[in-house]
Amino acid sequence: MKTALAILGLTISASPLVNDDVLEPSVENEVAHALAVAPSNSVALAEAALAAPEYSPPLAALGVTGSVSRTALAVKLVSEQRADGRWLAGTNDVTAAAAGALIWCLR
Repeated sequence: MKTALAILGLTISASPLVNDDVLEPSVENEVAHALAVAPSNSVALAEAALAAPEYSPPLAALGVTGSVSRTALAVKLVSEQRADGRWLAGTNDVTAAAAGALIWCLR
């Protein structure tokens, strides 16, 4: 019995409890709010781009390098959204790219 409990304890502690590529409900709510306050034409452009089967978010344009989980990307983009609903990378407006990445994070 003790051996079975020890094995069960190791199995539970060794397995990942959270998948960073699946957004938690609170993060999903923040993403939905960010998309709701973003300019509607940018969101529409992003949705059109997502129709392509080979779509991948333009991470370099958003200042993201290397591999990043969907949760980390969503949190980064939501926190960088400006009060007017837009995203900027330097002086470049990257709102459509950010909206596309957020919609991609939800899928």
